[in-house]
Amino acid sequence: MPGIGAALAVIRRAIHSEVTGQRFYSDAAYYCIDPWAKEIFATLAQEEEVHTRLLLLQHESLSTGGGWLDPEQALASDAEVDITRMNLAGDEAGLEEELFPPQWSARDTVDRRADDLAALAFGIRMEKRAIALYGEEAGAARDPAARKAYEFLVLEERQHYQQLKEQWEKLAGIPFTED
Repeated sequence: MPGIGAALAVIRRAIHSEVTGQRFYSDAAYYCIDPWAKEIFATLAQEEEVHTRLLLLQHESLSTGGGWLDPEQALASDAEVDITRMNLAGDEAGLEEELFPPQWSARDTVDRRADDLAALAFGIRMEKRAIALYGEEAGAARDPAARKAYEFLVLEERQHYQQLKEQWEKLAGIPFTED
């Protein structure tokens, strides 16, 4: 399968981003005051865990010569995955900029004076970057199954983006504008 090494590297970087995103959203849920923001962040953390599982399944299938899996079928399967068997060290260097840099934390990012709007705005920016990353990979994918897998993640991240944006607008009482 051509480009398998590159695809595996992208998937490992995506796993890294999903795991750090999950950590950020879990922290944000803990530090937020607004109950709806807490709920959204907790839900997003769970969904990032699902994305991590999907990416782990894709990595396992590709690395064993099985090809790309249908995202919905993969998630519906009871296949076991173990992230502890993966070595993600060094893969993040392939990203121009990490979606959720490790030095950032919800505790540091969320300015308590600005309440939960800061965390929501940060999440919106990160989801926008995730959409761009997965969209780029979908556009570059030659394999239709790979394209389908990346497009699935684009749709998921767009839903996250919309949820965060709607919550920001609800709390702020004004439309969200991007810089």
